[in-house]
Amino acid sequence: MSRAHVGMTVSKITAADAATVLERLAGSDRVERGAVYVISVEAIRERSGERWPKKRDDVWGYLGRKLNEYLSYQDIHHRISETDVLVAMTTEDGVAAQAVGMKVLEDVLEFFLGSVERMDIRIRSVSRIEGDELTVADLDPAVIAKARETESSAPFRRQVSTERERERNPISFVAANGQRLRVDFALEHVISLSHKVTAVLRVEPMVSFSATGEIIPTRRFARLSDADVLAIDRATLAFGALFMPVDARSQPPVILPASFRTMGGRKGRQELVSIEGVTPERVRQGMMLEFIDIDRGTPAGRMVEVVSLVGSLTRGVLARLQPTRDALEPIQGARFNGLSIDFSDVTLPRPKLEAFMRLMAHQMRGKAPALIAQGLSDFRHMDMADDAGFTHAGVRSPPLTNLGREVA
Repeated sequence: MSRAHVGMTVSKITAADAATVLERLAGSDRVERGAVYVISVEAIRERSGERWPKKRDDVWGYLGRKLNEYLSYQDIHHRISETDVLVAMTTEDGVAAQAVGMKVLEDVLEFFLGSVERMDIRIRSVSRIEGDELTVADLDPAVIAKARETESSAPFRRQVSTERERERNPISFVAANGQRLRVDFALEHVISLSHKVTAVLRVEPMVSFSATGEIIPTRRFARLSDADVLAIDRATLAFGALFMPVDARSQPPVILPASFRTMGGRKGRQELVSIEGVTPERVRQGMMLEFIDIDRGTPAGRMVEVVSLVGSLTRGVLARLQPTRDALEPIQGARFNGLSIDFSDVTLPRPKLEAFMRLMAHQMRGKAPALIAQGLSDFRHMDMADDAGFTHAGVRSPPLTNLGREVA
């Protein structure tokens, strides 16, 4: 298996005007989230030979235009040497951020060299900033490229053995009413609509009655007992742990749906720090929880408290909103890292769906950094979500138990 980090070195910054930028980044969380990296046009200098001094300004001018094209105004890029530029993204993390940088570099290489060779793609992840020195690691372009494979879970499933996956998917248990329930899991991509890369993976549990196969939609979880919901959440955490990044700088984080009922209690939150084979630090760096059952009956004060408690243990907390005109009312007062709408149950013809998406996105705008349209029925709806104002989107995937395994 390819490793993202294939070398570790310390680079001294030669640009005299970089001190302020480095100082800002050294005190932020951008470094540990893999959003700070260096891209190099060294390959162009090597091929140019004696012509480099005359070509240099053109290369840097074109690179600057491409960086401005792909990065947002919140992102930072700063030239730090004759051939290197430091990039710090606030809009993406980890491999998603690095994939944006690789696309910029590929465009520049294609323009000046006529083609893109893997050996010419030189990107280094920054793991530490100290004064004018950066601790950097070479990144494998093949690993970064996984973020572009937005329609297949295969690159991520290959990292988990078939045996381990089967141990945790599917699972079944006897519910409080005596009926046996089965939980199957899907692995979905949450795609950055601005950069068209996989920003986050997402686990989607499908709960059904074992005897009949009838699916229990999330909106009917309220009829299940607390113990039943805890069992579903525990299984979701266990399965999601298989795909939780070992290094958040080289693998995407994972969103796991969970019940506010479960996480509102100390016993439920204890599940977050007792997942088999996963350290609390990995949970803090690589897991985001999506509360799926916040409604008007959720006490506002308690919600704010629980969001804060869970947020201290994880990478972030999201809230799934109900697809209604007053969707934001139940979450007033709490600070979420993202808000999601699940469109899997929204059955509208395309013109009405487009209008409904705009209505929902308008309500959500400015309320959280990430606005996610998930459960879409088709990848063609991605552009619709983008036009409506969502920042991220995901298509509903079938359970992995229905897909089999691709041979690596």
